Amino acid sequence: MIKEIWEALTCNGKKSFGLSVMTFTFYAFSGIAMMYIVLKLVEIIVDGQTELANLVPYWIALGICLLVKGLSNIIADLRKHYAGFDIVLEIRKGIINRLKSFSLGFYTNERLGEISTIIHEDVDNMEMVVGHVWTRMLADFIVVVLLFVTFLILDFRMALLMISALPFAILFLILGLKKASTLEEENGNRLADMVSIFVEYVKGIPLLKAFSESKRFENKVQRSVELFGESSKKASKNKAAVLSLYDFIIDLSFWIMLFTGVILLIKGSISAYQFLFFAIISREFYKPFFALESHWLNYLSVTDSYRRIKKITQAEIIKEPDNPVFPMDYSISFENVSFSYEEGGFNMKDISFETPSHTLTALVGSSGSGKTTVTNLLLRFWDVQKGAIKIGGVDIRDMSYDELLGSISIVMQNVQLFADTVEGNIRLGKKNATHEEVVQAAKKARIHDFIMTLPQGYETVLGENGSGLSGGQKQRLSIARAFLKDAPILLLDEITSNVDPVNEALIQEAISELAKNRTVLVIAHHLSTIKNADQILVFQNGQIVQKGKHTGLLRDKNGFYYKLWNMKE
Repeated sequence: MIKEIWEALTCNGKKSFGLSVMTFTFYAFSGIAMMYIVLKLVEIIVDGQTELANLVPYWIALGICLLVKGLSNIIADLRKHYAGFDIVLEIRKGIINRLKSFSLGFYTNERLGEISTIIHEDVDNMEMVVGHVWTRMLADFIVVVLLFVTFLILDFRMALLMISALPFAILFLILGLKKASTLEEENGNRLADMVSIFVEYVKGIPLLKAFSESKRFENKVQRSVELFGESSKKASKNKAAVLSLYDFIIDLSFWIMLFTGVILLIKGSISAYQFLFFAIISREFYKPFFALESHWLNYLSVTDSYRRIKKITQAEIIKEPDNPVFPMDYSISFENVSFSYEEGGFNMKDISFETPSHTLTALVGSSGSGKTTVTNLLLRFWDVQKGAIKIGGVDIRDMSYDELLGSISIVMQNVQLFADTVEGNIRLGKKNATHEEVVQAAKKARIHDFIMTLPQGYETVLGENGSGLSGGQKQRLSIARAFLKDAPILLLDEITSNVDPVNEALIQEAISELAKNRTVLVIAHHLSTIKNADQILVFQNGQIVQKGKHTGLLRDKNGFYYKLWNMKE
């Protein structure tokens, strides 16, 4: 973990980290030097050297040490935060870029609540360990080593007595660390469970209010809170016990040295000045060891956080080909494609069909028959388990993933809009588009006139997911994105089923224009809208049971399409 975190820092982050450690070391030594100067002043005064001229150099030295200490603290504090923010920025950038590279299956298996916890709380813990823990800890132990060498030179007996019980304390802490790691992991998992259930609960409150089953879900939320509380208490109880005993053993070292030092002082084996030096300065030596308890707690927290971060940073992504191939045209073919989401669930078997360039193919069938799975496989939200999907004769796994997604526009029933301006939402189709291109796309989507009635026109900021807009208005914004993207392949989910007649007419006009000179796959719920399709694929239980044109399919009165057609829409 330490090596991976260090390598994640940028060059500037590493420089800030190093400068912070160095200045924290100066800060600590400045404080020690001030105590040493005061002891020398006391020694001089006890020896009767009270002339002001003899004391002035010590006062000047004290002032210099105070200035160095203050400046060092300011620089160290600034630089540790730079280093901490650097690691947070790099990890978050890495996670955001990686999230785009996962299959849709990753988001099915990974809870959104847990991902949110990772991006916010767990990544923030990385700032804490780099900026607040490592910098101080390294500086402290540099000071410890140099102080111990000084103590050995001054009196090796007192120096050895000073560390007499330290090995036992550290061994005890390591043994306690082992048990605590298990408890912290359990506590972290309980937290993730609680957050995930709570997010689900909050999102479902409008629905739960309408049904009597809401009490059962409330009990589920309550139980997750109780389980997290139990694991937190267990982890805290273990921490308290281990840390209390650890502190006691370290204190034991100090009192062994002090007690023995008094005996040596009485016997005349050491001077009063040496004894006072050890008694006072040794407290600075022990400081990092007392701080080990907080370093340990931070280590436990960070280790658990880093384990969850790795669930994203080391999760399998969609593999990019070493030598990507570009298709010469945009025909689509499925060749003996088989796929299942999970064992015992939906199963698609040996799907084969071909859609020539610039044609419209409709996918029809009952809910759960495999229509949406076809589009998801084409977009590589999942990869096929058998067979191949090709665009222009090129296996989509041999295409650059960006090239694949760049060649496909999507207009679906559930439109995702962001808390951004109208123009910003349309510009998702082409980030470098000019304002004029955005306006042209909106006009083609039959949404320009409506946009101009908004308070700030294209600069009007939409609420979360386009709150305040009708379903039809959202759909036309989505169509404007597709016009702006101008991709050669178009995926459509029947988008006029839940809109008013006015919006439906505008959407049909826009879609008719959008489909021109493109290879189109449309998931159809209303069969009357796809009577003129070049090809209709009829799905049932994960298989294509019929294919052909509308009139030809209707001739087979025993066919599934005939039954669908006669079910009043």
